[in-house]
Amino acid sequence: MADRYRNFEELSRCESGFGVHVRDRASEVTILAPHGGRIEPNTSEVAALIAGDHYNLFCFNGLKENDNRDLHITSHRFDHPQALSLVSRSSSVVAVHGCTVNKPVVYLGGLDEQLISQISYELENLQLNCEWGNEHFKGTHRSNICNRGRLKRGVQLELSRGVRDSGSAHIKIGLAVQSAIAALKKKPGEVRELPLP
Repeated sequence: MADRYRNFEELSRCESGFGVHVRDRASEVTILAPHGGRIEPNTSEVAALIAGDHYNLFCFNGLKENDNRDLHITSHRFDHPQALSLVSRSSSVVAVHGCTVNKPVVYLGGLDEQLISQISYELENLQLNCEWGNEHFKGTHRSNICNRGRLKRGVQLELSRGVRDSGSAHIKIGLAVQSAIAALKKKPGEVRELPLP
């Protein structure tokens, strides 16, 4: 389905039913939910779990009573100024999205293959199904918001409906991504302990 608006400036001239949640923690890691709130439900909640108290957080949330799909700006054209500012200062970027697949699975995409591989390892350790390289959720466009950090590579998490509807899966994803980032950065102190269900 085609987007109604080509960029944030166009959207903001026509829409008011959205909110932005930003936490700039001066971190080199930024976690985003560019289609949060009622656009792709529960993606903002998962992004906040991953960010914890350590990482930068940006959530663009749909707040309309209906037609929140109108607020969707595809990832390679997502250009909210605050998101771009956080991402441009970050060496690691993880964007959280939602898809309509029913089975519980996390699709991994993006250009940061090292971090993708580590997240895959951590998710499988927690018995959460994940797939890397699905042709519908590649996240490899150079302008994708997840790939616009300082190193020009990031990670896109596409969460199925089966995962987004499960609170225990949210916690596992939060823990897995935190553990993966910490493992690569060799800073275990940045991992926020999340209770397993």
